[in-house]
Amino acid sequence: MFDNLVNKKIMMILPVAAILAMTGCKEEEAAAAPAPEPVDLSATEDLFTEPVKANPLSQDPSAVVVRVNGEDITRGEILEMMNIAMQQLQGRVSPQQLPQIQGQMYEQIKNDLITKKLIDAAVAKANVTVEPAEIDEALTALQSRIPPGQTLEAALAAQGTTLDELKENIANDMKTRKFLETKTEGVTEATEAEAQEFYDSNPQNFEQQESVSASHILIKTDGATNDVQKAELKAELEAIRADIIAGKVTFEEAAGEHSGCPSKAQGGSLGTFGKGQMVPEFEVAAFTQEIDEVGDVIETQFGYHIIKVTERSEPGTVPFEEAKEQIMSYLSGQKKQEAVQEYIKSLRDSATIEEIAI
Repeated sequence: MFDNLVNKKIMMILPVAAILAMTGCKEEEAAAAPAPEPVDLSATEDLFTEPVKANPLSQDPSAVVVRVNGEDITRGEILEMMNIAMQQLQGRVSPQQLPQIQGQMYEQIKNDLITKKLIDAAVAKANVTVEPAEIDEALTALQSRIPPGQTLEAALAAQGTTLDELKENIANDMKTRKFLETKTEGVTEATEAEAQEFYDSNPQNFEQQESVSASHILIKTDGATNDVQKAELKAELEAIRADIIAGKVTFEEAAGEHSGCPSKAQGGSLGTFGKGQMVPEFEVAAFTQEIDEVGDVIETQFGYHIIKVTERSEPGTVPFEEAKEQIMSYLSGQKKQEAVQEYIKSLRDSATIEEIAI
């Protein structure tokens, strides 16, 4: 996630990201929308150890593919964005799907770049401004999301960009969002009646499966070469558990100091998850433990764990009153997104877009 934010190429893609951010469709709001089918990553292959190859019909990255109001978009620009996008899909598609996905993605990115050209020109014409303080605030928020052990400078260097370029990307993104917000000023917020209609029409979206909120501490065993070493690691975790139960240290403090899982940065928290999302041994423990109990040491393919369950939700239907605000926010975002899409359509309808045969 952090790499995506600092990657200048990802940040410039495209109006879709700006639209979603501008309309306020946060992750929790999107829960009101139909969920995509889950991807079984364990059943897929890693297809992306090599970069996506260019279309053999034209290897020339400087070849102009389309001209938008006199401005060129080259094949190289499209393929560069394709490589980044395909890397994000790493391991999620089968070899049979790859040719079709590449073709669809090529057309999508080409169209997104056309739209970006048009929006950038409209933003420049409107002379939208962003104050330095706004950029600094966004940069501070970004820095707070840097994973432990990393620095902003190192992350930027790894992405081949600089702090000045990052600030420029942030400023451009803010200008685009501000500009698109002006195209939604007349859009009315969703009403409670509309939310009720959506709730009644989409009962499957509000079915709540059994879930738990839990934290864990992991001692990895991948470095252990024999049973003696494994026993020592298990004993280490048993001692940590004893200290937590005795009140010498909190679970969160112990996770931050000892856990081998990235969740250590959040005190071991894994958030909320349902059945079928964790390996069997972990799932059984998490769904049978008492709330706030520090469970016994369990072993999975990753190593030894102790688990603390902080909340459990029983299966059922989310009541309308509980979901109402979330639905209204989602529907309001949908209305704004439609308004922006209509504006973008007007830009495209009035533009001169020339497809270049290559």
